[in-house]
Amino acid sequence: MEIMEGRLKNERVSLFALLVLIAFEAGCFYYYGLSRHYNYLSSINDLGHFDQAIWGFLVGQPFLNTDIFNIPINRMGLHFDPVLALFVPLYYIAPTVKWLILAQSLALPLAGLPIYFFALRITQFSSVAFLWACVYLCSPFLLSAASWDFHPVALAVPFIALAYLALVNRKYVLLLISCLFVLLCKEHFGLLVIGFGFLWFYRHRESKRSAILILLGAFHFWFVLKFLMPAFSPSGKHLMISEGLGQLSRYSWLGSSFEEIIKSLISNPVATASHVLINMNGWYYLVLLVLPLFFLPILGSAFLLPGLADIFANLLSMNPMPRSITSYHSVSLVPVVVASAIYGSQRTRCFFIRGMTRKAVWAALVITLLFSWKSFPFFHLPGGDGFWAPKRVVGFHDENYARVQALIPQHMSLSVQANVGAHFTHREQVFKYPDKVNQVDVVLLRLDSPTTLSSRHDPHAVASLGHHLQMDPQEYLNSINRLLIDDFYPKKIWLDPWLILMKGPETSIESDVIKQKLSKLKNEWQ
Repeated sequence: MEIMEGRLKNERVSLFALLVLIAFEAGCFYYYGLSRHYNYLSSINDLGHFDQAIWGFLVGQPFLNTDIFNIPINRMGLHFDPVLALFVPLYYIAPTVKWLILAQSLALPLAGLPIYFFALRITQFSSVAFLWACVYLCSPFLLSAASWDFHPVALAVPFIALAYLALVNRKYVLLLISCLFVLLCKEHFGLLVIGFGFLWFYRHRESKRSAILILLGAFHFWFVLKFLMPAFSPSGKHLMISEGLGQLSRYSWLGSSFEEIIKSLISNPVATASHVLINMNGWYYLVLLVLPLFFLPILGSAFLLPGLADIFANLLSMNPMPRSITSYHSVSLVPVVVASAIYGSQRTRCFFIRGMTRKAVWAALVITLLFSWKSFPFFHLPGGDGFWAPKRVVGFHDENYARVQALIPQHMSLSVQANVGAHFTHREQVFKYPDKVNQVDVVLLRLDSPTTLSSRHDPHAVASLGHHLQMDPQEYLNSINRLLIDDFYPKKIWLDPWLILMKGPETSIESDVIKQKLSKLKNEWQ
């Protein structure tokens, strides 16, 4: 009796400590998300797209996006994430991206709870389960995802973790509900549900229930990618297998249709695998996934089945960013590899010695912390990379922010600087500067760098100044000089560091002040 009471007390202490840690991490994520947005590190390409897509419901244009192809399109043609519709009631209350930032900040840490109970069910030790939850919360892939703009895939993470808990506790209805929610978050998550179907059969040997999950996932994957998304796509097919769309064309190298891609993978498996693992550095990405977890997911490889969809999607991408430890693309794999590591840690008893379970989780936690310290994305830690290198992390808004918002009515069409765009997407026509210049009503620029990495100019180098501007910084400055002598926008307003160019009556402006500002930026950015 005393042993049982002591065990329950330990579980309560571990759970309370975990809740405190989750609340602390969620608070940090939320503060950073607000700081990121209001210090102009967010982007029209990500947060702005989701914001406009939800705001579109309020004006009768659900999932509206105008920036991607410079024409109004339905976002379902780019990505299948109808989970965004859940934010519509909140936008009726207050249309603000703070809801999205809050949702991501809560969703990512909250997955630590089902991870804890999953580990408790597998290991039977609350202290070990707490450490595994800490491993999850400290994952470098999780921290990296939290440092980006909001992405709907973050909302799937706690439900993927909950699905694993339902699996080991044989709660089929809970597993099914979790999978149904996950299917709302990404087009290829039907494959994840298929993985859970096979894993249910592996774990419980129930063929009928397994078949339901497999058929559900297969139908979702087939219907969404074969019919639904092409119906909304400007190219008539999934944009990521369309050619000539830059980084959007991630899988066109394998074929121009899903049938061609499948045929290519089946007919040339060795050549494709060699190219992906060696030429595209896929082997390094696989090592990054399992090394911080002391390679334990390999021992629990059966539990990796639901993650194969994301693993292959990231490996086969022509764009290398999904394979980076600093991207958000692998966040849905974090509960997968942690659950596999927990299961694998129990299997160490078959290969090594008793007592290895505790040693394994400590090893995984230490290695994870080292990786997270080195790749810590929010700001510089001693010896860390400080991926985003923000210019400011304290203080929201500059003194002229509210005046700029008031000067640009919602009905006006707008070409806006990329890292400022997410603040101005509640309109039916908004485009990334310099697109649609000399066509829109207003051009809006903010002559300042949001990052200390001002000397990095490549727009394809994530976190560089060029990445935030979505164009070469020198070309950006040159384009502004051309606009200042152009008569198309006679109304010019300077509210340091904001430059507003509008159609309307001509206004006098202190052009020398702006030229001095541009000259100063040119010297800083060279």
